[in-house]
Amino acid sequence: MRYIAFFEVPPEKLESYIETWNERVPQIEELKFIVPPSTLPEPVHGISGCVVFEFKKALLPPKILVEQFLALFVKEGIKVTLSYLFEDKELAKGLKAFRSGEKQAAQEWKETSYPKFTDIGSTQSLSILPLIDWHVSSSNLRRELGVSYLVLTDENTILFDMGLNIMQEDPSPLLQNMKELGIEVDSIDSIVISHHHGDHSGGGKWVEKKTFSLSGTQGDLRGKRVFTPVPLKYPGITPLHTKDPTVVGRGVATIGCISNAMFLVSSGIEYEQALAVNVENKGIVVIVGCGHQTLPKILERTEALFDEPIYGIIGGLHYPVEGGPIDIAGMSPYKYFGTGKVPWEQITRGELTDNIDLLKQRKPKVVALSPHDSSPLSLEAFRQAFPNAYRDLKVGEEIRI
Repeated sequence: MRYIAFFEVPPEKLESYIETWNERVPQIEELKFIVPPSTLPEPVHGISGCVVFEFKKALLPPKILVEQFLALFVKEGIKVTLSYLFEDKELAKGLKAFRSGEKQAAQEWKETSYPKFTDIGSTQSLSILPLIDWHVSSSNLRRELGVSYLVLTDENTILFDMGLNIMQEDPSPLLQNMKELGIEVDSIDSIVISHHHGDHSGGGKWVEKKTFSLSGTQGDLRGKRVFTPVPLKYPGITPLHTKDPTVVGRGVATIGCISNAMFLVSSGIEYEQALAVNVENKGIVVIVGCGHQTLPKILERTEALFDEPIYGIIGGLHYPVEGGPIDIAGMSPYKYFGTGKVPWEQITRGELTDNIDLLKQRKPKVVALSPHDSSPLSLEAFRQAFPNAYRDLKVGEEIRI
C-alpha cells in the first residue's frame, strides 16, 4: 500500500528542516520511496512539502512502520497529515471489480430465500466470552484489531473467529488469552468463521493459502467441526462450507452467507455469515464478526429464518464513522476499507442513525458493539441509543444471557 504524507513546516524552521535531511533517512529496509521528501518553494494551503512511500514484505505491521517513519519528521516540530495514495490504473481496476461485485451482491440478495428453521431447539443458557478484540478488561490480556469469541450453550462450546495474530506469534495472542482465562483448545467442539479476512482467520498469511489458524503454526483440530463462509482447507480435517443457513448445534445455527461488494478485493465481493442462538423464552441472539453484510440484511435474514424475536446482537458491525479504532497521523484506515463503498464515499452519521433506528424497532435486550472496526463516535451512539441494553464488549468480560 502506498502512502502520501503532507508536511506543514513553520517558515522559521524550513532551513533547519532541509539541513537535517540526513537525520530523517529511515533505517527501515522495508520502506521504499516513490517520491522522496520534497519541499515546495512556498506553502499551498499550509502544505510545505510531502513524501510518497510504500512498504513491501514488511515484518512489522504497517501501522508501526508508518509511525516509526513519520516520527522522524514529527520530532522536528512538523505537523504531518497522512493519506493513502491510489494509482489511477489500479484504482480503475479495483473500481471495475467493485461495480461488478455490487451487481452480483444485489442479484444474489434478490434471488436468495430460505425456509424458516422448523425445529433447531433452544438453549437455556448462553455465554459469549470475547477472547480477541480491541478493548480488554485486564492488562494481562492481549488486544488486537480482530475478533474471536467463545460461545457456550447448554450443549456446545463454539469458537467464533480466531483473531488477527499480525506478527504470527506462536502461541498467538488468542492462545495466550485463552491460557490466561483458563480455556483449553480441547474444550472447543466447533469453530465458525464469519468471513475469510485476516483479522478473523488468524492472519493474512493463512488467508492467502485458503486456510486458517489459531496460532503461528496450525495445530491439531481433528474431532472439531469447522463451518466456513467460503471453501477452505485444513490439515487433517475437512471444513464444511456453509453458504446456506446451517444448524451448528441445539439452538444454534448460521444464518447463511450474505454477500457485499468490497473495494480492493480481487473478486470485488465478500461473503460473511453470522451465528444465531435461540435462547429459551427470550429469543434470538445474533453474533456477528464484522457486519460486512450490513445490519439491515442481517436483521432481515434472521427474521426470515426464525419465528422468535431478535433478543440481542453482539459483535462487529463496521461503523467507522468519522474515524475508527486507530488513527495514524490523521488517517483512519477503517473509514476507507471494508465499508461496502468506494474509499471516497464513507459511512455517514445519517446512515449510523438510520441503522440504530432500525435496530430500535426490534427492542433488543442486549446490544454489544465490537470496538475492533467501529469508531468511538459510533460506540457512544449505540451506548446512548440503548442505555439499558448496551454492554461494553471487552476481552475477558463475559456477556451472559
